[in-house]
Amino acid sequence: MNAIAIGPFVFSNDRFVAILTVLTFFIVAEIVARRRPDYRAVIHNWTAGALVIWIITARLGFVIANWEGFAPAPLTVLAIWQGGFNATAGAVGLGATVLAAFFTRPKIIGPLAISILGGALAFGVATYFLPDQAKGRIPVAIFTDMSGVPVNLAARDGQPLVLNLWATWCPPCRREMPMMVDLAQSQAGVDIIFANQGEPERNIERYLDLTGLTAAGMVRDPTRALMQEFGLLGLPSTLFFTADGTLQSVHTGEISRAALLAAINDLKRDSGAE
Repeated sequence: MNAIAIGPFVFSNDRFVAILTVLTFFIVAEIVARRRPDYRAVIHNWTAGALVIWIITARLGFVIANWEGFAPAPLTVLAIWQGGFNATAGAVGLGATVLAAFFTRPKIIGPLAISILGGALAFGVATYFLPDQAKGRIPVAIFTDMSGVPVNLAARDGQPLVLNLWATWCPPCRREMPMMVDLAQSQAGVDIIFANQGEPERNIERYLDLTGLTAAGMVRDPTRALMQEFGLLGLPSTLFFTADGTLQSVHTGEISRAALLAAINDLKRDSGAE
C-alpha cells in the first residue's frame, strides 16, 4: 500500500510521513517551550524558522538538480504541494540554522536540538511502518484505446512504461494532464499511457474535445481493474515500470513536470534505455 485514506482525503505514504514528522516537530517544540516560559517566544521563532529554512533549502536543492523540468514554467517552483525536495540540501540548511543558533542564541540549542530529534524519530518510525514501496508487474491485460483498438500493456517491446491512472471528474488529474500529454509527445525511449478509470467513452471524448488534447496513448479501464490490481486508493496515480515489466515506483497525487522527468530519467537509467 502506497497511500493512506482518511475520509475523502488520500495521502501518499511519503506525504503522510512528512505531515507526521512536522506535527511531531512542533508538538515537541511546544512541550519544550512550555517548560521554558521565559524562552517560549524565542523557541517558537527558532523552531518555525528552522522548518521554513529546511523547506526552502530542500526545495532549492531539488529545483537546481531538476531545472530541466522547471524551465518551461518557472513559477511551478512555488508549487511545493506537488512534492519535490532534496533531503540532503534540507539537512545542510538545517545544520546552518543550528550553527547560527549556537553563535547567536546558545540557550536555544537544547530546545531546537530536542525538537529536531523528535521530528527525526517520528520520521524514522513512520517510514518503518509506512514504507514507500512498490511491488508488482505490468498485468497481462487487454484494454482498448479511444478508437477501439486493443492495447496490451505487457507488450513492452523493450521499453519502460509510465502508466497514469486518471478520470475526468478528478481536479488534479485535469491539472496535470496537459503537461503529461505534452511530455509524452517529446519523450523517446519510454511509453506513456493514460488509463481512464471507470468512465464511459463519451465522457473522455468530451474532455479531450474541450481541452484540445490528443487521444494518443489514452486507453479505457471501465472496471478500474488497474486500481484494484495495485491496491491504489486515489487518483491520479502514476506507476513507473522498468523495461522488464517490474513496478519500480508509484506516485499518488498530482505530479509536477520536474518530478515526472526525474522519475522517467531514473526509469530509463535502471532499464538501460538512456
